Amino acid sequence: MPNLKEIIKTIQDKMPPDTVARFDFPKTKGSPPEEVTAFLRQMESLLSKEQCLAVMTEQGCAKSGATDKEHREFGQMHEGKPIEEKLALLRENGPHKGLDKKINGDGTLTIAWAYGEEGNYRCICRKISRLLKENPSVEVPSSFCGCCGGHIRYHNEHALGVKLKLKEIVSSPLITGGEKRCEFLFEILE
Repeated sequence: MPNLKEIIKTIQDKMPPDTVARFDFPKTKGSPPEEVTAFLRQMESLLSKEQCLAVMTEQGCAKSGATDKEHREFGQMHEGKPIEEKLALLRENGPHKGLDKKINGDGTLTIAWAYGEEGNYRCICRKISRLLKENPSVEVPSSFCGCCGGHIRYHNEHALGVKLKLKEIVSSPLITGGEKRCEFLFEILE
């Protein structure tokens, strides 16, 4: 499950005080999955979609270690190249190679990835996969997928040398019952 302590800290640091005051924050350690998902649903009801995405993209796992190092090295090695060229190189042989990454006609960036095959995708997040295996009746709010969007944003900012803002969770196995892969739409800020 997500790190409640970090989510609560992000809400308290980034949201207006009157919004923060409306929250009923759960304990941050030992909360059962049902309490965690209830808190995420509360977050969805008290925050706008954009605010939820901003909170969840601050999370994101694996922001250190080998994955981080690979993306930073890729970014340094290809510094100064156009973003389209970097995307092609990432797809061919960069970290997380094979991810579908493309610049859209409106200048946004789509990044998609998947475990499984069309119509039978599995959630990328190990924590959610484990949770659903252990507690199949738990309903995980769609805003949780913003955490994976945060992972993707973080690493691709370093690899591409740009700032990204998660604009939309287009689809995910969690949201579509396995029908569609994880797909995120980012605004390129610089």
